[in-house]
Amino acid sequence: MREQLGAAYLSVGLSFNQGTFNAFNHDGVPERFTAAPAAPGSAEYTLDKVRYRDYVVDLRNTPTAARSWLAEPHTIKNIGATYPGIADAPQIRLAQTHDVLIHLQEVQAAQMLN
Repeated sequence: MREQLGAAYLSVGLSFNQGTFNAFNHDGVPERFTAAPAAPGSAEYTLDKVRYRDYVVDLRNTPTAARSWLAEPHTIKNIGATYPGIADAPQIRLAQTHDVLIHLQEVQAAQMLN
């Protein structure tokens, strides 16, 4: 998309430490899942140690100390429409994959309508 849109493209990532979320299970049925607190060594574990509870960070303008960590590969939750997905815990370089990152300490699944 960046090739097509150029400077108009902004990749926003979402990470969270723990909580509940809705996704389709392997049978295609919507289900509520629970994510335990992030495992030590994962990106979410480190991101959750920041002094702010919930925050947004522009990864294009980070301090030098954070820039090197963001450039390294880290294990991260991979939650999409279907869970668990093909690669449940991929290694990504946050600074390469996103321009902005929203990190939430805890998420809560939306109430599903009947």
